[in-house]
Amino acid sequence: MVKSLFTGVTGLKAHQQRMDMIGNNIANVNTVGYKADVMTFADVYYQSKRNPSAPTATLGGINPRQVGYGVKVSSCEANLTQSGYNFTDSKTDIALDGRGFFQVMDGAGNIYYTRAGNFKFDRAGYLVNADGYHVLGVSGECDGVSGSSDIIRAVIPNTDNHVSSATKTVNGTNVTVSVTAPSKYTNMSVAFKNADFPYATYANGLLTIFFNQDQQFNSKDEFDNEIRKALTAGGVTLPNDVEVTIDFDPIPDNTVAVAAANKVEDLRFSQVESTCRFHIYKPSATGKGNDHAYIDFSVNDNANKDTIKLEMSTDGKVGVEYANGEWTIKIADDTTVSDINKVLKEYLALDEHANYPQLSCTSMQIPSSFKREDAIAAFTGTAPADPTIKADDGTTKFNNEIKMYGAVDGKTTGMFDLGVKVAGEYANNYRIQFASKSGYGNTTAAWEENTLTINVCADTTIADINRAIKKAANGDDKKLITFYDINGLDYGKPIVTDDPDVENGKIIEYPLGYTAKAKAADDGTLSNITWTDRYGKTVTAADVAERLGVTEGDLVADGATLDNIPPISKVPAGEVDFEKVWNVATRDKFFGGYPSVNPKEGDDSFYTKTAKSLSTFNLTDGRIGSEQTMDEFTDYMIGSDGVIIGLHPVYGTMVLGRVDIATFDNPNGLEKVGGTNFRATVASGPASVKKPGEDGAAMVVPNALEMSNVDLADEFTNMITTQRGYQANSRVVTVSDTMIEELLSLKR
Repeated sequence: MVKSLFTGVTGLKAHQQRMDMIGNNIANVNTVGYKADVMTFADVYYQSKRNPSAPTATLGGINPRQVGYGVKVSSCEANLTQSGYNFTDSKTDIALDGRGFFQVMDGAGNIYYTRAGNFKFDRAGYLVNADGYHVLGVSGECDGVSGSSDIIRAVIPNTDNHVSSATKTVNGTNVTVSVTAPSKYTNMSVAFKNADFPYATYANGLLTIFFNQDQQFNSKDEFDNEIRKALTAGGVTLPNDVEVTIDFDPIPDNTVAVAAANKVEDLRFSQVESTCRFHIYKPSATGKGNDHAYIDFSVNDNANKDTIKLEMSTDGKVGVEYANGEWTIKIADDTTVSDINKVLKEYLALDEHANYPQLSCTSMQIPSSFKREDAIAAFTGTAPADPTIKADDGTTKFNNEIKMYGAVDGKTTGMFDLGVKVAGEYANNYRIQFASKSGYGNTTAAWEENTLTINVCADTTIADINRAIKKAANGDDKKLITFYDINGLDYGKPIVTDDPDVENGKIIEYPLGYTAKAKAADDGTLSNITWTDRYGKTVTAADVAERLGVTEGDLVADGATLDNIPPISKVPAGEVDFEKVWNVATRDKFFGGYPSVNPKEGDDSFYTKTAKSLSTFNLTDGRIGSEQTMDEFTDYMIGSDGVIIGLHPVYGTMVLGRVDIATFDNPNGLEKVGGTNFRATVASGPASVKKPGEDGAAMVVPNALEMSNVDLADEFTNMITTQRGYQANSRVVTVSDTMIEELLSLKR
């Protein structure tokens, strides 16, 4: 009877232990990585009342007779099943998906295993758990490194001094803008903007540099000097007195700008009629320019190349004769265009003249400033009473015989040969357009946006055109275009300008781009003359004379004065086919069609092309060298492969290490040591350390924590059954006590 008391006590103890386990499970229902315990019971021992015996010939077999004496706890093991995840915002919170445990090490070097992945980096760069235990794995670069149980520490090299800088690719060139000294205060933005004059502003970390981005920079020094001018003009002082530097990479072999030039030889036009003009002029009474008188003739046969000769009529009447391709026309002081055409019409109407070319007088102009008799005398080759009347060549010797040139096959080809003075962008944006204007002395040029219109008149020369362009440029060098040749136009007197590079120096521009540079004395005499061609190459006077088809005596020479530089009106040898020389009507027809041409092949310098595309550079990474801590990282994360990646403002993306996984042959043989940690035992066997996801090891789940796998429904059910079991055992003790009490009362 007493034995039943002790049997009941064992039941009370066993169920009390189970209740303790249930209470512990419920207490850890929200513990990260906690694994619930599961308890089982077993009976304790038995007292045999009768031993078993085998059957005999007369009796059957006897079973054993045993009485049990209580219960004990058979096992208490962790339920290692996978639980759910609680996703967090912490970059170092991780969970496991699959078999295995994280490894952590305490201060004494003991290694424990846990499913709780609530880790963090301390200031020294160690990855630790909430108790400060080091997390184990691989530190640093881990590609190709096997699983390990080393302490994980993020090692960041110390930073060096570094200046603020930024690099952009501009027109295929790497342009780096930087400051000259390291300092976090010089992290700034540098903006480049176009302006007429260099200056700069600086405020709130924004440096703005204004300069003329269109000007030609033929060296880095020129470009750097312009930036220095801008900073000086703006009075800009940057933090720590640093300076801004600009580097170009790569720099091509040829950095200079190329001046545009154009030689067009295929501008075709139709020649409607063969014409000629008898032309004279005299200074205007107003003192400005000249007054012009002329008589024009035209023949309707394009292929005709007749000669027209004017003679003074002795009887005051118009007379006409034609023989062997030569016209002789007699005129008087009072002869008009109608008079000439009336006689021509009558003359050509005769049957014997039916095959003659149909000649007509198209115009006659004699301004009132001329005495009519003097003008007619000049046209007919008679010396005029007024010695101021000049022929086309500027003399008082008049040619009364002119040949008309007809076009070949009704068409001919015009030619332009020009170049610009300023190399670069301007050379490629211009359009030069021609227009024909009636009369003489009306050569003008005018700009409208990027189009230059040149008005060409009857007496226009190359020198006239270049002079008009200079006037239209109004001091703007980029609009200085030089014509070296226009097929059919005379060259005229060379143009003289001042040489800005030489005191009292003169530049004398000749046809085809030849230039003479000389020193001018006070009396106007020239000396030390040097010659260059259109490309700036040094040549001799003999070279120029040969190319222009003149003698050296026709060129300016030492001792000449500015007032007697000889004109070059002769057509250069080999330049023009005399079959295609333009007469007045042909010239009007061609230029009246507004022919145009664009300079080509000009190019900006390397530095100017780059400067035009400069915008804003955000300078960063200015710093003073220092020791680096985890605080320097702008971000970091742990991937599903356990690899720890950090983003550093200086070193960029860095591999800081890898969290490795430990697996066991018998994970239920691990011993719980508190803090959700397990310890290996002889039952569990040694740990096998692997990379996450390798050989059956769990993968890492970033930004998550594994929740407790305690099932409250199971725990409350177990609590009920445990309570009932405890109550039943307590009743055993109570009843046994009552029975003993009855036994003791028998003596009464």
